[in-house]
Amino acid sequence: MDVFGASHRYAGEGDNPILDQDLDDPDGYEEPDPGLLEEKNESFSEALPRLFTNPLRWQNLTLRARARQLWLLLRTGLHDVVEKEKRAELSVARLTHGLEPLRRLEVAAGLCSVAQDPVGRRFVALDRAGWLHLHREDGWAREKLLAPVALTGLVAVLGPLGTVGRFVGWGPAGLAILRPDLSLLWLSQPGGLHRAPGREPICCLPVPDLGLLLVAEAGDSLALWKFRSGGRRLVQHRSPLQLPPSPMGALTRLALGPLPPDDVLCCFAACGSAVLTFNLHTWALIDVQRDLHKTTISDLAYCAAAEVMVTASWDSTVKVWESDWQIRMVFVGHTGPVTAIAVLPNTFLVLSASQDRTLRTWDLQAAAQVGEVALCCWVQDMRFRRVNRLLAPAGPGWPVLSLRESSLELWRLRELYSPLAQLSAPVLHLQVAPPLPAPPHPPLPARLVCACADGSVYLVSVATGRTVSALLLEPNDCAAAVAYCLPREQLWLLTRAGHLVCANAARCPMRVLHRVCPPPPPARRPCCLHLYSHLIDPSSAFAIWEIVRQRGGELCRSDMAWAWKDKNRYLPMVGYTDGTLSVLEWRSSNPVFHTEAHNPSPVTAIASTWNSVVSSGGDLTVKVWRVFPYAEESLSLLRSFSCCHPAVVLCALGQRITVGFEDPDSATYGLVQFGLGNSPRYDHRPQDDPMDHITGLCCCPTLKLYACSSLDCTIRIWTAENRLLRLLQLNGAPQALTFCSNSGDLVLALGSRLCLVSHMLYLPTSYLVKKLCRKAPDVVDDPPLPLTGQESLTSAQLQQLANLHRAASVRSASSGPPLQFLGQAWDPCGCLGSTWQDSRKNGLTPDPYPRTWKL
Repeated sequence: MDVFGASHRYAGEGDNPILDQDLDDPDGYEEPDPGLLEEKNESFSEALPRLFTNPLRWQNLTLRARARQLWLLLRTGLHDVVEKEKRAELSVARLTHGLEPLRRLEVAAGLCSVAQDPVGRRFVALDRAGWLHLHREDGWAREKLLAPVALTGLVAVLGPLGTVGRFVGWGPAGLAILRPDLSLLWLSQPGGLHRAPGREPICCLPVPDLGLLLVAEAGDSLALWKFRSGGRRLVQHRSPLQLPPSPMGALTRLALGPLPPDDVLCCFAACGSAVLTFNLHTWALIDVQRDLHKTTISDLAYCAAAEVMVTASWDSTVKVWESDWQIRMVFVGHTGPVTAIAVLPNTFLVLSASQDRTLRTWDLQAAAQVGEVALCCWVQDMRFRRVNRLLAPAGPGWPVLSLRESSLELWRLRELYSPLAQLSAPVLHLQVAPPLPAPPHPPLPARLVCACADGSVYLVSVATGRTVSALLLEPNDCAAAVAYCLPREQLWLLTRAGHLVCANAARCPMRVLHRVCPPPPPARRPCCLHLYSHLIDPSSAFAIWEIVRQRGGELCRSDMAWAWKDKNRYLPMVGYTDGTLSVLEWRSSNPVFHTEAHNPSPVTAIASTWNSVVSSGGDLTVKVWRVFPYAEESLSLLRSFSCCHPAVVLCALGQRITVGFEDPDSATYGLVQFGLGNSPRYDHRPQDDPMDHITGLCCCPTLKLYACSSLDCTIRIWTAENRLLRLLQLNGAPQALTFCSNSGDLVLALGSRLCLVSHMLYLPTSYLVKKLCRKAPDVVDDPPLPLTGQESLTSAQLQQLANLHRAASVRSASSGPPLQFLGQAWDPCGCLGSTWQDSRKNGLTPDPYPRTWKL
């Protein structure tokens, strides 16, 4: 068996990111990161090669001098290798969510079957010449052995039964049990046990929990065998079931699944366009479902997470069936016959391979296609051969295997994000509070402010994913912008109709304090909202937050006096349709200062850093304002930049401002960075820009990184010099994006889901070293607020809150990672183990999947 694909552009080893040659620009990334250590070698080390090529000079050196010269040579070579690795890590890399080609193994003699051995961390491939090829789980070859008997198929036995007899093989000689070293342990007697001629086994399916082995025999019969002597031999348990003659076809595939209402374990067999159900306890044919597809059923699999049966057919469809065989959904994305399917363990994801040369991923909960890769990506000009079988990962870190007539392909399953929370409607706006960088001591709880399409606003704990509080408004009050002051537990919401709503966030649900209605046209109305936080005394902010939390947002006179002595300042700012920029008083939301910023065009975006505010307007300008938080006239124009296209998003980091431009008429979407110093502008290559509407732009001041999301289903990570560092290709379009910690963890919104992207998945080693040199802030316990004021809520709002609290209780009831497989944490991509451990250390522990997971 030959390994193919080590030199093509899809080849990958381990968990290293796949370099995209179109994105990687060596000329543009020659500068090393300024934070990297540089080691200076001694000057005479350059003469080392000449010294080694001169034997006479070498012999004249003392042993100590020779050892020193050899050490200098080793140090120089090691330094060069390390610096080369650092530069390679800082080059742009593309990370794809879903399936990635890992390796292709050629089987010259033809491939019969593959048996996965999770205990031995290997898989065994049987070819038509009778050779057994042993490979590691990642595809690297171990050894090649000749099968002890003639075999046409092989399957691994899991659990305690596989301790002695690890594999079961079948062929013309009957059934055989092989030891873990693939030597023969037991062989059935030829023609014995009532096996008539022409009844050779064609397919086997072990049932380790019951100690049984299902055997489909030629001639349309199904036999049941039982393991004896601790898995050392097999005896026929029941007489073979002979199927009645019918035009349905021959038995092709077998699958196991429970049958309600008693959850009796049954065997499902595909036979033509019908599925037969066999009760393993009574050993009887109990059901026949005919004409499930228009043509022959090519494969079937049971999804335990959704409790459904999935079938694939040559009619190019994938169908999902309820336990009573009522159709639940049909996937019709393939344009050719579907030849194989597989269900990822403990998930709602189904993989299907088709003769249209695609391998697609389907989400049974979302009822949609969530991934697609080309099956012909290995060699573009090779003659396409259909996939005969798909094998799901056998354990943590295992790849997906696709079997063809003369080749075996390995697909790595990479998960770029994990679920954090499920909300009631698609998320429109997302931000983190308090703003980054988060104060290390005393720490404030990190929360996500999520404005949804149904008019609701949720405060979600970053540490647990639970909903702390919620503002329940009508869909007519859908948010155009939102601002949240965590130390004062006050939230402002600007609706699309121009209403400014102020609410007390220390209660659940939030109580509306006042609403400022816009004047009738043609008067100006607010169109943009932002909160400037001047947090210089974290201890005072934490103390006031505790008082506000205990009082439920209702402060007494003494508390108000203490709040006025606070050195921290929080300035709500509103931009208007006439280009005016106003600063509001935080209690009454009345304007206390205003300035003409972008007259007469509207203000389109506002952002801030620790001492300045940035605004953009329809006049194609970006203006930087110096903030004086203790003065009444708190804004003073510092600098102005002219633009060629309208600016839709802003992000300020230190002395640099990143601006997102869009012009849908010319399909222009780009990011430009302006500086307040000597270099006024920083550009990057046009091909690095997003290809569609920019939905989010945020920064991590601690690591000096930017991130932007787009409707082209990508997240782009940028350095402080406006250079593309990582490109994350997702399986859906993110509607919002924000950094949620100083470590670089990201939270994105996919429909109504909040998902966490760990910094361990995309940061280069040099940035991880910087993160380790800083002390992580302590995690603050931030449980959901108790429900109050139920009498003022409608039945729909009460049901909405009940659903949120029920989902939180379901998630908190589980103490382990969301997916369990074979008694250990299930990690499809093999790289989430360190991610989960690191996330737990930093307090970022996403709760398990909710029972209802909607888009």
